Amino acid sequence: MSQKDLRMILTKRLSRGGATTFLINAIGMGLSMVMQIVLARLLGAIGYGIFAFVTTIMTFMLFATKLGFDTLIVRYVPVYQVNEKWDLIKGLIRRTNQFGLVLSILAGIVGLVFLGWNYQQIDAEQFTAYLAGFFSLPFLTLAILRQSTLQAFKDVLFAQLPEKIVRPIMTIILVTVIAAFGWKVSAGNVMICYGLSIFISYILGAIVLMKRVGPLTTGVTPCYETKNWFRLSISLMVNAGMYLILGQLNILVIGILHGETEAGVFSAAVRLGALVTFMLTAVNMTASPLISESYAKSDLKAMQHICMVTGRIGFVFAALIFALFLVCGRWLLGLFGPEFTVAYPALLLISLGQLFNAYCGQNGTVATMTGRERAQTKILIVAAAINVFLNLLLIPLFGITGGAIASAASVMFWNVATVILIRDELGLQTLVWVPSRSREG
Repeated sequence: MSQKDLRMILTKRLSRGGATTFLINAIGMGLSMVMQIVLARLLGAIGYGIFAFVTTIMTFMLFATKLGFDTLIVRYVPVYQVNEKWDLIKGLIRRTNQFGLVLSILAGIVGLVFLGWNYQQIDAEQFTAYLAGFFSLPFLTLAILRQSTLQAFKDVLFAQLPEKIVRPIMTIILVTVIAAFGWKVSAGNVMICYGLSIFISYILGAIVLMKRVGPLTTGVTPCYETKNWFRLSISLMVNAGMYLILGQLNILVIGILHGETEAGVFSAAVRLGALVTFMLTAVNMTASPLISESYAKSDLKAMQHICMVTGRIGFVFAALIFALFLVCGRWLLGLFGPEFTVAYPALLLISLGQLFNAYCGQNGTVATMTGRERAQTKILIVAAAINVFLNLLLIPLFGITGGAIASAASVMFWNVATVILIRDELGLQTLVWVPSRSREG
């Protein structure tokens, strides 16, 4: 097959998968943003701060309960498919769900014990919010693993539909019902609605998984490589933890040092800033299994083409969103409420870091999908240490702006280091445009 034919095939697959991914992510991101704005308006800065702080804590707990298995599934299932190892696919799906369920239940119990110890220091609204979050953790964990399984099978639409579309819609509906019946729209009650929406989307996703993947493994005796999977998942979990620190730690630090209200204000800027890399994240849902599959076939030219196409799409979109924030960022923050406009400088700094992230392309995905997770872990640990140091140094001095500086600096560091790692070890260039680089033939 010629290089031209290869490019045409890959571009077609990326376009088909990317269009679906973009559509579902665009609708999902819009719904999520509407949900956040509605909640911020109904709860005010104080109540929204509690909601944002609890969901951030849930995110930190989630990275431990899924144990890196979500990334492991996306990496290994395409490889097993290439080699027609359906017994290992079935074993991997079953084992990761077993681990995820047990770990999430244990994490929830730990959370409940924490609530019991601190009952006197937590008001009723906070207590209810934390309680709802801890109870929903097992369903959230299994939903993430289900999403990764469908993504690995390149079923992008059904991988994302329950979480991206159903969950925010159900949350808005349930909160509306509370308001219609005259019940108090508090952070605790809103968190209960959010937990119920997680449960509903999990049930829907489980049904979809059974129908889409079940027939492919029916009658197959599962085979397990638990020790190997567990060893790799730990490394992937560490990487996920580092990414989490880079993206979410500043919210926790701000909440601890300046209170949950300011954490909620900063969280609004973080959520808007995430829009900058929205397209890169969207096409990554299609690109990840393709990169893993190409690497399994030792097809570096295909990998380079995937990186180039997806990276450039992601960066162009990122540049447009960054320009939008420069002009309209203060107004967009004002949609959450007048108290949120003070986060405008933080929004610009966070967005600048994400714009640089988009310029560096698929470096993190390539590292994970090609077995460079240990080298990447070292990079991310250093970046996380930089992030922690800058957060502790700058947040007491500059508040949410200090947190944004820490976020942007650490994101830029790990991107530069990972781009160099991929270039040196694989000979791939993930930067979306390099003037001195010779054109591909």
